[in-house]
Amino acid sequence: MKNRILFLITAVVFCTYSCSNSNETAISESAKADSILMANAKSIFGTLPESAFIDTVQMSEAKVKLGKILYFDKRLSKDETQSCNTCHNLATYGVDNLATSKGDNGGFGTRNSPTTFNAALHAFQFWDGRMKDVEEQAGGPILNPVEMAIPNEKFLVDRISKIPMYQELFKAAYPNDAKPIVYKNIQNAIGHFERTLITPTRFDNFLNGDMAALTAEEKKGLETFNKAGCIACHNGP
Repeated sequence: MKNRILFLITAVVFCTYSCSNSNETAISESAKADSILMANAKSIFGTLPESAFIDTVQMSEAKVKLGKILYFDKRLSKDETQSCNTCHNLATYGVDNLATSKGDNGGFGTRNSPTTFNAALHAFQFWDGRMKDVEEQAGGPILNPVEMAIPNEKFLVDRISKIPMYQELFKAAYPNDAKPIVYKNIQNAIGHFERTLITPTRFDNFLNGDMAALTAEEKKGLETFNKAGCIACHNGP
């Protein structure tokens, strides 16, 4: 009887030890596979930064606040029917879901409106790359006769200058300017706000070392994407 009990105890201990070792081995192999997958992915993909502000464009809360208000203000169009958000709707991922966008005068443009999310990270702006950054780009649609249809820079500056709220906001955002309400600062403030529209994802977290950021199914999909060379056709700007 004693021998039987001793045998059962030994068997239980052996099974427990074996299962523990098996689990530890499986976890170790899984972690190793994740590390290899992450390393391979990082050799192909870059990660989105936390901010689109650079050395030459320092973050300013006052400019961001002003730029956000300007972005949603329809008074930036001639007949006050359009704002930046009309064509680049932040509620629908920075686009209007139309082939081409309707302008202030009722006409339609000839090109699709790209999203403003992560636009500040692009090397060039507009589909043809004619503008270098979001600050420069912000001034284009306002003066475009098919889009926001403001006839000239002075027209908009005069309109904005008469609004008490903007008088205070521009003064706070550009305290060193003798005349803070100028067209260049309108562009600058809108661009400044757009630099905050950055959308890092769980995939970015995974590339940055968070192995739990993706599900097992997503990791399998990433592995397949890498092995099949999908990046050859499916890559970003």
